[in-house]
Formats: sequence, structure tokens, C-alpha cells
Amino acid sequence: MSRVRLYQKIGFLKNSKFLKKYEKYLSEINLKVDPLLWMTLSLLIALIIGLLTFFVLSFLSPVTDPALVAIGDQNPPLSESMIIMVFILFFVTLDLMLGYPYIKGIGRINKIEEELPEALKQMADILKAGGTYEYALREISHADFGPLTTELENVLRKLEEGENFEDSLSTLSYNIDSRLVKRSVTIIIDSVKAGAGLADILDEIAEDIRDTNRLNHERRSQTLMQVLFMVTAGALVTPFIFGLISTIVDFLIGSSSKLATLPTEIRLEATQSKYILLYLLQIYVFIEITTSSVMISLMREGKKNKSIIYLPILLFIGYVVYFLSGIISRSLIAGIGGV
Repeated sequence: MSRVRLYQKIGFLKNSKFLKKYEKYLSEINLKVDPLLWMTLSLLIALIIGLLTFFVLSFLSPVTDPALVAIGDQNPPLSESMIIMVFILFFVTLDLMLGYPYIKGIGRINKIEEELPEALKQMADILKAGGTYEYALREISHADFGPLTTELENVLRKLEEGENFEDSLSTLSYNIDSRLVKRSVTIIIDSVKAGAGLADILDEIAEDIRDTNRLNHERRSQTLMQVLFMVTAGALVTPFIFGLISTIVDFLIGSSSKLATLPTEIRLEATQSKYILLYLLQIYVFIEITTSSVMISLMREGKKNKSIIYLPILLFIGYVVYFLSGIISRSLIAGIGGV
């Protein structure tokens, strides 16, 4: 009897396809955790890291009253940087925690798809030598095919428990969320039902899967330069340039707000406008890196949902470059005597 999950007790979440699929990802990597509890834990850990970051940054760079800046305070507040950095660390941590089962599950599926042609080829050779389905499954389940071996052992166990070959093999497509595996299993089952020679069918499927895997590898290798360009432009060059721009904006508006001839209200408005511009720059960096992650995912994997693999690391690199660029350029201007 299957255990009732927490989300199944909540009315509007009971039939959630997302949570059911997420639960499957958790079970595939042997994390026996309720999906709702894992999401809650991920949110709590992200909040803790975000709060710790806020307290550390508040201690290292206390926020200055904007009114003091408007009348000529030499140390502008870093509240906008603090808020953005706290948000980024919170978002990256949450993304990594929630995406961990998916990333591990995708890695597992990739390994299975790589090993599947060899397993089918070996099974075809055994059948050609006169072996039965059960004997062929037993032989390849003893071989080292990584996570595929575990799934083949489950198929063999069901076969030994009395289920027919078709029903036993169907568990393979159910447990592995791969279009390639599902299609291969469907062809095998249809061939058995039609009475076709399974050994020849397995050989053809193995060859087709090899061709598919080879095409995927070629696509990744051919798009490597484009991906490197996207990473360089999205996570390095653009944040670096925007970091320089933030320093220039800070310097120009900060210098003008110190003019004694300007009314205090105008200086305060100028300072507030500066913070709005800095916020907009950092928001643009976030949007640009997110877009780059989606484009890289489409080029490399052909699926935009795999951008979750690239987004956290690119966001972290991008904002580290942004803030380092701002710190370095500000130090250079200060050394010249501008700030």
C-alpha cells in the first residue's frame, strides 16, 4: 500500500501534476521525502541564508540615511546592493535546492540513455544464441550499466513474480522519465505482441539510439562556441560594464548633489533618482542572465526547462562580477580624487 503524501491531503494540491512529477524526481534519486516538505525545507534554508547575508552585509556596510547623502555625506548608502545581493543569494539557494532533484534526475536519465544501446545489443545477442527473455534480462542485469542495471533488476523481479514480459517491461518506461526510453519500450512491446523477431528489433533500436546520442553529442560540440559566447557576454562582460556604469552614475549624481547652491529638495531627489537607476541596472542584469540561461538551454539541450541547470551559477557569477566591477572602479575614481 503506497504512502499518502502530505500534498494529497490538501484539496487544491491533491491532483497537482507538478507535485506528482516532482515526487517522481525525488524517488528516482532515492530521496524518500514528501515533495511539499522538501519545498518547505528549501524555502527555509534559502530564507536563512538570505537573512544571514543581510546581517553580515549590514554589519560590514551599515546603511546611511539618504537625507545625509543629499546634503553631502561622502559615504553613499549601500542599501540597494545589499537588497539585491540578499535577493540573489536567496533565489540561487532556493533554485539549487528545488532544482537538485531535477538536476540529479536528468543526470541519471542521461546515463541510462547512454547505456541503453549496449544493453539492448547484448540482450539481442543472447536471444540470437537461443536464450529466453528472462535469461537475457538476468544476464544484462548482472552487467554494469549504472542506474539502468537497477531498473532492469526491477523488470526481472516482476517477471519472476509471475507478470508477463510486456507488463514487466512497462515498468521501465514508467520509472524512467525519458522519451527515448518510452519510445523504445513501446516498440519492443508492440513487436512482441505482433510476433516479430525481437532480436532483430533490439538491434535496430540500439542502432537508432546510438545515432540519436551521436547527434546530441554533435549538437553540443557544435554549439560550444555559441554557449561560451553567451556565458561570456551574459555573465561576465555585461555585468562588468554595468558595474562601471553604476559607478559613473553614482559619481556624477553624488557630485552634483553636494553642490551647496542646490536646494536640499533637489539634491534629495537627485539621490533618490540615483538609487532608482542603480536598481534598474541590477534588475536588467538579472533579466539578461535569465534570458541567457534559457537560450543556452535551448541551444545545448533543446529544452528551455533545463535552464534551471545553468541559471544559479550564471546568476552568482554575474552579480559577483557586477559588484566587483563597481568596487574596483569606485576605488580607481577614489584614488584619482573624484570620490
